[in-house]
Amino acid sequence: MNRRDFLRSSLIVPIAGLPGAALAVGERRRPGRVFVPGYEPGLAWANGLPLLQHPVLARALLGKSPVTGPARLLTRVSPTGDLLQAVFPVQGHDVKISPDGRVGVYCGFEAGDHVAFDPETLDLLAIAPSLDIGWRGGGHAAFAADGHVLLSERAPRAALNGDAPAVRYGRVSIRDPRTLAIVDSYSSFGIDPHDLCFLEGGRELAVANYGSLPRDGQSGLGVPRHVVEACVAVIDVASGRLLEKFGGASAHAELRHLAAGGNRVSAIQALLGDEAALMSALADEAVAYPKDITAEDGVHYLPVPPLLFARGEPPVVMGRDAERKMRHGLSIVFDPVHRQFIATFPSSHAVLAFDAGDGRVVGGGDTRRHGLNHPSGIALLEDGRHYVVTGYMQGLHVYELGSHRLVPEAVSYPVFFGHSHIAVG
Repeated sequence: MNRRDFLRSSLIVPIAGLPGAALAVGERRRPGRVFVPGYEPGLAWANGLPLLQHPVLARALLGKSPVTGPARLLTRVSPTGDLLQAVFPVQGHDVKISPDGRVGVYCGFEAGDHVAFDPETLDLLAIAPSLDIGWRGGGHAAFAADGHVLLSERAPRAALNGDAPAVRYGRVSIRDPRTLAIVDSYSSFGIDPHDLCFLEGGRELAVANYGSLPRDGQSGLGVPRHVVEACVAVIDVASGRLLEKFGGASAHAELRHLAAGGNRVSAIQALLGDEAALMSALADEAVAYPKDITAEDGVHYLPVPPLLFARGEPPVVMGRDAERKMRHGLSIVFDPVHRQFIATFPSSHAVLAFDAGDGRVVGGGDTRRHGLNHPSGIALLEDGRHYVVTGYMQGLHVYELGSHRLVPEAVSYPVFFGHSHIAVG
């Protein structure tokens, strides 16, 4: 079986059990497409033109030349491996596709706007700002069962300077997905909310809050981060009421990404350090390694494990024996069949699977042995038997759930120009 036939055959059965996933007869959906953001469209060319000047691929930039605002690429990989691409006027981070496949949301991050688009054509549908002046997109969204899309929103950044942490709490906005008009919003119960996901049943929402602020008297974030209150908040979707709040396990680690399965939530921690801290962490690495292209200049990701939370129980540190492999935990999904959380760690080129009961590592490893560098995006495929992992700049690999074996005929190497997360829909 060749790669095109494999992808076509394996991406046609919707995954059951996700909130809002059921489709009525006749509703539009094109299963199996993988949507990958692109952080660096300025590095890309098409038809002999810089991508940001391309009359078709950059049509959503509204004729601006030169482009002065934010711009991010979006690549759609079809089940047959064909590509469709477009550039959007947004500092985008994550993409979410509605359950019926009719609308996508490209979530703004650390900037003012979010974007809605047509997943079929990649045409721009709407662009809308964050909640108020100085507010910033939190980078992630989730579709509710009632059709609304929920987005994380960050309050204006400032040091506490004697104020209580609640003064800097972000919010979750509830929006119409096609227009991004705000219907309502409620507190995220934490500082700088980022990832969010529904717990089983779709009535409760988990929100990962970074928790970092500038130190008093400063305006920017330092390294290591000044973590005031990293937390995961569990919120009642209907009322916006806080149900439970979990803290982090490290004084300097942020809580960034999460996935939920059953009554458990796995939360990815991120620990930043300077060059001296990185040299200490990698002191026994005897083989030459390249610069970490997923980190900003002057910022280094240090090893730190994810956490496993359950309502009414103390947090569990996951995969202690494999902590060295856990630099820059990024995307995470839950496999409901094998009861595993699977996460990417691009700075250490690893994909690891964790038992959802006790948090121990039960699969995965270094993806460089498969030719995949900096694994970043991860998503379950709709056949319920496989998952896809994409490299930060290039590469799309498919693995079997449970065994975590690579499917060689499904490997391809499109160039994505940098990303953190992917969506399937």
